[in-house]
Amino acid sequence: MKPFFIEVVSNLFTSLGHCRHCDLLFQESGLGPTVREEDSDAYPPQFHEEWKKLREILQKLRQLYRHRIVILLVDADSPLGLYKALRHRFRRYPTFILDKQDVYTGWDLKEIENLLDACMQKGRKTAAPS
Repeated sequence: MKPFFIEVVSNLFTSLGHCRHCDLLFQESGLGPTVREEDSDAYPPQFHEEWKKLREILQKLRQLYRHRIVILLVDADSPLGLYKALRHRFRRYPTFILDKQDVYTGWDLKEIENLLDACMQKGRKTAAPS
């Protein structure tokens, strides 16, 4: 059985402009953790709480479905995030796009599980020989 894709469009932590070479330089000079901490502190506390909630949901989904799902994170502020929002018509985050069709916006893990189970059942029915 092929894995189902879950695209999660949300506001994500992004580094504030450091390239690989700069990161290596910061790491070797001992400034790496300090720079990352400053980047992290630039985000408001609400953002940290939302990221923690999202991380917990993704970890639970990973535990429940293991090899049956592939989770792709999409930054809402990226061009791809804008495309997904326009294509699937949503304005709030986090939004879960299940197998490129079903869309759920919110924090309810049970609802995500129900949609994912229905999506998997639908996939099995179409994959079964008639």
